[in-house]
Amino acid sequence: MFKKLVIATSLLLLLLIGSFIYPQPAAKIENTQQTSSLRIKVARYYWPGEHWIEIADKKGWFKEAGLNVELVDTNSDYYGSLQDMVDGKIDVNNFTLFDIMHFNASGADLVLAINSDNSFGIEAIVASQSIATIKELKGKTIGVDRGSYLEYILDIVLKRHGLVPGDVNKVQLTAENAVAEFGKGELDAIITWEPFASEAMQVRHGHKLFDTSEIPGISPNGQVFHRSFIEQRPEDVQAYVSVWYKTIQFIQDKPKQAYAIIADIYNTTEEEVEAYQQLELLLDLRDNTTSFSYGTGFESLHGAARYINNFLIDNGTISRPMDSTEFIDPTFIRTLKHRLQQEAL
Repeated sequence: MFKKLVIATSLLLLLLIGSFIYPQPAAKIENTQQTSSLRIKVARYYWPGEHWIEIADKKGWFKEAGLNVELVDTNSDYYGSLQDMVDGKIDVNNFTLFDIMHFNASGADLVLAINSDNSFGIEAIVASQSIATIKELKGKTIGVDRGSYLEYILDIVLKRHGLVPGDVNKVQLTAENAVAEFGKGELDAIITWEPFASEAMQVRHGHKLFDTSEIPGISPNGQVFHRSFIEQRPEDVQAYVSVWYKTIQFIQDKPKQAYAIIADIYNTTEEEVEAYQQLELLLDLRDNTTSFSYGTGFESLHGAARYINNFLIDNGTISRPMDSTEFIDPTFIRTLKHRLQQEAL
């Protein structure tokens, strides 16, 4: 009897500790601080890591949290929207960590507040049938958008297979033009993102040598604010993060309903949305707790930033490493987690 009592007590303690470390989903996150009610221009784009934004908007959850959100359609020119963000025309946008660092190196002051998603196969190296392995790319011609995160991914992959960037002949090629150029037969390989990677395989019977699912965390993405916005409107940022949390829970709990919303917005099928979603790791609060912590590998945003620093130095973009604590801000994720822990007690 005593033994059973000890076991039962131990299990209860473990459950209590577990609920403290990883709080259970809350039905509703109340905004305990006054938001500004000022307009927030948020970029929207057909990308798995940004689907939550349009779902939250359709559900009315931004308004419910006291946020005056205006969605800005950036589907016609995603890269142009990054510059618009830097220029102050947009308040919140989804950036790769690479692009945050690249723009900040040129004078921008962008800060990552949510690690919304990590690439999990959406970027790929596609080669002709005659090339069977990454090592066989040595001496071959590869189309890549020079100076972009795609070239950064390519260099990481080459090094992991015993090559150096100089072992291949890089030709400037934007991701959008990859299919047409690969189809001409003059390039041995390309690196691009979906759906262009799959289209390139069809146009010339190419095949994948690599996709980003092989190195989880190589290309993290997230919601970015201007530092001035964070300093002037921290309550708005915290409320925005709470809406993200609520919406991610909805997507996890009711994926079919979530896919239906996106399919309706973009006039496509739920199956297409679901298949697209599988190419990105949609991250939640627990994932963000890990990624915002310090680490040397790709599981940490700071670890990923170290690899990007090396690339930017090697390419002459910067002369010394950038301090990742200046553009990776865990404050709002930690505050949300603490609030949920208090509610769970």
